[in-house]
Amino acid sequence: MFELRAIEKRFDAVVALNGAHLHVEPGEIRALLGSNGSGKSTMIKVLAGLVNPNKGEILIDGEPVEIHSGQDSRRLGIATAFQDLSLVPTMSVRDNILLGNEPCNKFGIVDRKAGDDLIDALLARFHIDCDPNAYVQTLTPSTQTMLEVAKAVSLKPRLLLLDEVTAALHYDEIEVLFSVMRELKEEGVAMIYVTHRMNEVFQVCDTTTIMRSGETVTEGKMSDFTLDDIVYYMTGQRPEKGDGTAAHGHFHAEDKTPLLDVKNLSIFPRVRDLSLRAYQGEIIGIGGLQGQGQSEFIRALLGAEPFQEGTIEYDGRSVAFKSPAQAVKGGMGFISGERNREAMFPLRTIEENILAGKVAKGNLFAYMTPKSNHAFANDAVEKYSIKIGELGHPASSLSGGNQQKLVVARWIAMQPKLLLLDDPTKGVDIHSRQEIHKILRQCADEGMTVIISSSESEELLSISDRIYVFYEGCVSAMLSGDKKTPEMLVAAMMGMTGGSQTSEEGVQS
Repeated sequence: MFELRAIEKRFDAVVALNGAHLHVEPGEIRALLGSNGSGKSTMIKVLAGLVNPNKGEILIDGEPVEIHSGQDSRRLGIATAFQDLSLVPTMSVRDNILLGNEPCNKFGIVDRKAGDDLIDALLARFHIDCDPNAYVQTLTPSTQTMLEVAKAVSLKPRLLLLDEVTAALHYDEIEVLFSVMRELKEEGVAMIYVTHRMNEVFQVCDTTTIMRSGETVTEGKMSDFTLDDIVYYMTGQRPEKGDGTAAHGHFHAEDKTPLLDVKNLSIFPRVRDLSLRAYQGEIIGIGGLQGQGQSEFIRALLGAEPFQEGTIEYDGRSVAFKSPAQAVKGGMGFISGERNREAMFPLRTIEENILAGKVAKGNLFAYMTPKSNHAFANDAVEKYSIKIGELGHPASSLSGGNQQKLVVARWIAMQPKLLLLDDPTKGVDIHSRQEIHKILRQCADEGMTVIISSSESEELLSISDRIYVFYEGCVSAMLSGDKKTPEMLVAAMMGMTGGSQTSEEGVQS
């Protein structure tokens, strides 16, 4: 058995863990749940040897052990697959997996054939279709994530730590991962599984430990918890029925001119002959299986992706923005779920991150006083309940949910006419997600047009007035009113609509 007892960890004045505890048995899959900033990632890092606790003890099979480094963790039979990948982008798939774990013959020389056999078996087990000699940086994010898990499994661990690994995976890849996890469970491997996707927890986990504010608040069998119970223990509040979770679909567009009217848009090679309308004050959802052209479409609107055919009518005129800067000056905003890569400057201060949108939209030579900048940033932090230390702290000091609320605050403070969001709540806990949904609904009620692409069907159904479903680069259905159901959404995502929902007659439903 692996156990953490009374773990405390402080980063200067910030208390990350305050007497937290966790245990997992061989052959058990334990969910580790909590809002962003609850301390669950710090617990994982303690076991992985990346964080040394100030107090507490770690026990394996009842015996105290010390973990001061990743090497200590691996020596004790612990392997970790991180959301922020540990792979080396400029190395091949083969070298990444074998790095530090190269099979050797009796003379101590690397056995290349044994390495090849290990790689082939591992790729087959995880259904990864790639060249072992390909550089990791050339692979899709989902393939990289599967390789991250495969590398951890190749170490034959006694305890496998999985930290938000499904955030970048496609549906079929998640099923493969769950199948491997069940095999490992039968082999007696203990697993700790961190995720914000509640449906996955009930699907694959045996037990759960729930954390809040650096403390362990409850634990038990998964079958003893409902979703409302989990939300309560994570936040300390019972979820309010109908608050940010009810389907809307109440928008009416009679006698209105669309703010955005896209006709027959083609973006090589993913999008072809795509049409879509969005009216002032509505929230448009973009659904579909991953890789159906959603991101390319949003980036084409923003001027970050060129389109080859079709027209974009925006705010009464035909546009083809050459850059995101032009689109921002034209009244658009953009929020990405890839915070560290596309949305945030981790090493810059919280204040600078909030001001980035204002700077991009303003005049090149405009003078902004420190006093007005501070007031602008402070207002955004207070209005959107972003939990920070000080405005001068780096953005990387915030939890994942607060980082994303910071990005949301940056753009909404600019009051764009059209706000584009590409999977904005990926890796965000359920409480922060509900807060973001409330903000977006309030903005729409005040007249802002919102287009949100999401990889989660529940999110689209809960927040959208209408949903355009993409399938192989086309709109397979436009769902609104009584047609906006989970069953219709899944059917449209699989292309099983017969084209009956794609007309604009339903736009005014």
